[in-house]
Amino acid sequence: MKIGLYSPFLADNIGGGERYLLTVAECLLPDHEVDLIVPSIDLQLKSKFIDNFHLKLEKLNLVIGPFSPASSFLSRTKFTRNYDIFYYVTDGSFFIPRAKKINAVHFMIPFNRRPGLWQKHKLNFWQIKTANSFFTKNYLEKNWKIKINLVHWGAVDPAVFYPMKKKNIFLNVGRFFSPFGNKHCKKQDFLVKTFKKMCDKGLTGWQLVLNGSADKGKDNFNYLKRVRRLAKGYPIIFHNQGSFKTLQQDYGRAKIYWHATGYGLDERANPQAMEHLGMSTVEAMSAGAVPAVINQGGQPEIVTHEVNGLLWQSQSQLISRTLTLIKDEPFREKLAKAARQRAEDFSKAKFCQQTRRIFNL
Repeated sequence: MKIGLYSPFLADNIGGGERYLLTVAECLLPDHEVDLIVPSIDLQLKSKFIDNFHLKLEKLNLVIGPFSPASSFLSRTKFTRNYDIFYYVTDGSFFIPRAKKINAVHFMIPFNRRPGLWQKHKLNFWQIKTANSFFTKNYLEKNWKIKINLVHWGAVDPAVFYPMKKKNIFLNVGRFFSPFGNKHCKKQDFLVKTFKKMCDKGLTGWQLVLNGSADKGKDNFNYLKRVRRLAKGYPIIFHNQGSFKTLQQDYGRAKIYWHATGYGLDERANPQAMEHLGMSTVEAMSAGAVPAVINQGGQPEIVTHEVNGLLWQSQSQLISRTLTLIKDEPFREKLAKAARQRAEDFSKAKFCQQTRRIFNL
């Protein structure tokens, strides 16, 4: 089979969505010819993907496709005829595909704005529709009135994310997005304020580590600067330009993983601002960090309260439940063991099995 994979986000970002699509490529490459569609050929791009994601992508082809803003609607349709299967990670826009066997679209965002008539017409040409979580699926089916055929979680490799000698670290992993303009803010400012409050009330011997770069744009960089100013004088460490090895070490050493995306916002009014699934939480769990994460978006899809982690809905709950983990080491170790077991549900073997199911391979 000749398979084309395309995401409009791919060339500019190194995040969970990019890891997802490239893991799909890795699953397919042993038995199929796989093209990754890019706006231009960057000789370093494949190496960057391999280095950042530790995936086997040597046989992946990089192919320029007609997906720039200047490209015509018809050129995109004609281009997809080159493939038996075409798989598109949508940013909310669509075109009419003409792959010979299967045209599949993947949703990573629970869009709350309804598509217009022309968009809905184009969407009808995508026979298979998948989503990254049940959270995304439920909102799309409700708001868009479409049927999502399969939920396809991301994959985490326990050989890459594994426990190391634990230290007294709270960890959060995620890019810095400005909270303004309806963006997908990870709420690092809230986590810093919460940690400071705990320190002011007597917590000692712990660090908060924030691993993630600022997303492109002046407003995102200014948000990072604001969070850095908030953190001054407290044991808070920023790894904004860290290597993959630094990320592995942060996961491996952290005892507790914090996640607060969507805090203070109405999930029903703005599902896009929530964490749509949250693979960083799974990576942390695989490395033996106990998640203490917000009870919104896709996070409760991953974490079961007091079974493999803790869920919270307010700052006071986050503090009290984190303190429980600090004070009760046997309880924390019990949850850490269960968290690692839960992470196995996101194994690459299961991911590849589901990938083949999507494409009927």
